[in-house]
Amino acid sequence: MLTNYFCRIFSSVPSPGHPAMNLDGKMFTLSLNGGDISLFPPNYSPPQPRPSPTRHYYTTTPYPTQPPTRGLSVCLRFLTDFVQSRNPRIFTLSPSSSNPLTLGVSGSYWLSYDRYRYANIYLQPSIRFWSEVAPDIWTRVCITLDSSTNVVQLFSGSYMSIRKLLPVRYSWTGEPVITFSGFDGQVTDIQVWDYPLRYREVTDYMNPSAYKLYRGSVLTWSYISYSLRGNPLLEDVYEIQAATAGEQKGEKAWTKGREEDQEGFQYGGKQRQRETTALMNHAGVRDVACVRKTVSSVPCLMIKNVTDLKTN
Repeated sequence: MLTNYFCRIFSSVPSPGHPAMNLDGKMFTLSLNGGDISLFPPNYSPPQPRPSPTRHYYTTTPYPTQPPTRGLSVCLRFLTDFVQSRNPRIFTLSPSSSNPLTLGVSGSYWLSYDRYRYANIYLQPSIRFWSEVAPDIWTRVCITLDSSTNVVQLFSGSYMSIRKLLPVRYSWTGEPVITFSGFDGQVTDIQVWDYPLRYREVTDYMNPSAYKLYRGSVLTWSYISYSLRGNPLLEDVYEIQAATAGEQKGEKAWTKGREEDQEGFQYGGKQRQRETTALMNHAGVRDVACVRKTVSSVPCLMIKNVTDLKTN
């Protein structure tokens, strides 16, 4: 039991940050039971949790307070079935600050903006706002928060929630770290801005045909660093995996067809050889080249076709 205890402690310590990468076309597969990630800008060192031998949670050094931003926006694509968790959280922004921002799902989306989750607000994207957003396998979510008006709004695909006033004014500290640790599933295309997006900008993100025409001002999937805790997996998104499988299937079909063509060609050659031998035996012709020309309807020794051979 002591061994298992220390295994749980050290498996929760994050791995060193990976160098900045372009993760376009990639997704992380997460696990509720020990597979989560932290994302942050290149050349940034996030606070590292320190394991405590007497408690099962971790303390961190708070992120230094920065001047208030105009607000924030977070957009992401995710997939999950929510089977193993009743109130799963999708992400936590600025986890080391005094007021981390956490988004979760429980029938509707819920947003918590204090460390102890006493300050919550529920957002239901039930109003169809755009018609040009194409269907997609991903759940596409954007949340925007305007610090000047204290208004928050959530968007998902073609739908949006109503704009809601936060009960308590929220100012983002600006800690550029976002963690994903509350569900089984996949996440991709994560973007964070330090201002509230306009509707047109949200539409650009929601529409798959345009989803590489934007970059988060704080975090962008096209140039990002990350650290892992547990056993999350970085792999190609489903669309690329499906395309690769289709190419492999097409290549196998092409190879099989080519082999069949070769077999047919070889069979045809043998058939022609048998016909040539039969003509030679029937007509008493020993000039093979002559007979081959005869079969191809080329005159040779005044013999034009099989009938001529038979009559001569």
